[in-house]
Amino acid sequence: MSTDDANGRSPIVWVAGVGWDDIPGTDRRMAEALAALCPVIWIDSPQKLTWSGLRSRRTHASEQVGENLQRVRVPAPPGFSRWPIRLLTAVIHRRVIARSLPRGTVPRAIVVADPVMRFPDGVPGPRLLYVTDDWLAGASAGLMRYAESWIRGVLSSNAQEADAVAAITTPILDQVHTLGVRTGTPVAIVPNGAPKVERVARTRRAIAGLVGQLNERLDLPTLEAVVDSGVPLRLIGPRFDRQAEFSDRLDALIARDDVEWTGSLGSQALAAQLAEIGVGLTPYAESDFNRASFPLKTLEYLAAGVAVVSTDLAASRWLDTEHVTVTTSAAEFADAVRSRASAVGFEGEAIELSRIELAERHGWPQRAVEFLALADRAAVFAGLRGDGRA
Repeated sequence: MSTDDANGRSPIVWVAGVGWDDIPGTDRRMAEALAALCPVIWIDSPQKLTWSGLRSRRTHASEQVGENLQRVRVPAPPGFSRWPIRLLTAVIHRRVIARSLPRGTVPRAIVVADPVMRFPDGVPGPRLLYVTDDWLAGASAGLMRYAESWIRGVLSSNAQEADAVAAITTPILDQVHTLGVRTGTPVAIVPNGAPKVERVARTRRAIAGLVGQLNERLDLPTLEAVVDSGVPLRLIGPRFDRQAEFSDRLDALIARDDVEWTGSLGSQALAAQLAEIGVGLTPYAESDFNRASFPLKTLEYLAAGVAVVSTDLAASRWLDTEHVTVTTSAAEFADAVRSRASAVGFEGEAIELSRIELAERHGWPQRAVEFLALADRAAVFAGLRGDGRA
């Protein structure tokens, strides 16, 4: 198998909470960063297929998607997330994982980053639980496609079976602790990382930019306050809003003369936008799910040399930098944006470079090193327990 390289390094088995073809987020970015250090076998979240589709794709279940990175599809029957069909889904999932490994191979770690998939029985190797969002709060708020009771049961079982636990923020790690992590289990905060942003000629303007999906997680009153303060607003990303009241209000915001919506952009066009905006916005609505999140956009702004104004998020406070202004109200947010925008044209090259250097210290390559260190601690812990999994 292509994931067994010449040095015989054991692969990381990554049980993803999304499909490889979904919008790239924490799962995929971490897997790609890890693949620069060791082989990775990415296990897709189960995807619904008809039985005829299952037969036709059986011979195409695995593909190479990058150097040292193999993607494995997991077919699932119709109704795969419903009781009792999800028991069959779990059996299929477990068998796919087992067959993805060469005979006799013990993974460096089995990473579960899926809210509803258990660690696979019968597959050896240290077990690392990676919690990438407050899944329970997301289910309670209707943001997840699974019932909160199901997620809680799976998360509790995985927490108790894990040889190590990682989470992207402290609130999430604290929550997992309450679900039964065993005494002595290695735990760590492994936050999201900063991407590489293509450097293009900068043409900074005193405008605010919001990069990412436009949906109900955003705080529209905060964005409205920014525009009311006299700062032009540019929205950069696709719409995924579903609630009628939110959609009507977003329509009204986009229709304003001093608001521009670009829609979804490719990497080069996005880099050009990041080279033009004067301040990047991370305006999340008040909710348990949002407070525990680590928005990728914050680090993306910094990687482009852009100052950030954020609502009150644990991740923004964790960064603890003058380049990210954390606010607690819409008025305070708008004031901070106006202040940052007014500085455009007066900041020197050194200030932008300091933001880029900060992002590089928090880049995905560094996160992958931290993650592998935790995986190796998981192997030690599993060995001390002597259960034969490591």
